[in-house]
Amino acid sequence: MGNSYFKKKLNDLIYGTQRVKCRFEMENPNEKVVASDACKAISTSNNQKIEYGFNWVISQREVILLTDKNIICGKCIIPLESISSAELVEFSPRYGNSFVLKICTKDNCNYQFGMQYNSEWINQRVLPLTIEKGRIKFSPFSIIIRVFIALYLMYLIYEQFINK
Repeated sequence: MGNSYFKKKLNDLIYGTQRVKCRFEMENPNEKVVASDACKAISTSNNQKIEYGFNWVISQREVILLTDKNIICGKCIIPLESISSAELVEFSPRYGNSFVLKICTKDNCNYQFGMQYNSEWINQRVLPLTIEKGRIKFSPFSIIIRVFIALYLMYLIYEQFINK
């Protein structure tokens, strides 16, 4: 049990994943929940590559449910029969394994759902998935923020230790 396991448990606790799942099952007895997770969700204009960026900073934080009929994330309901492609991209960053579920619908709506590693998504059989390993690209926004933070930290070190 590594770092990913504890991050997932913590995220599920903060988001109330089990509570959301149980409430959904009680309210929808004819729909079986196959996988559930705490996630960050974004809608994209096209089937774009996964990258660090501002859209993830302001992303919707919700519980995602995969049922035998739909993908449900907050107020967003995506019927499984409307999905033209589903890709589960696995990442192994420094801080634990994670997934991004990329969904493209037949009417060209595109979604990305970022979540901690959860074998329920790999083992489920209701949503045909392409599973692959991936790398997260840095957006220009992400690079600028990182450079700004590094310069600010250097300034603080200079003021604290050198400019006395």
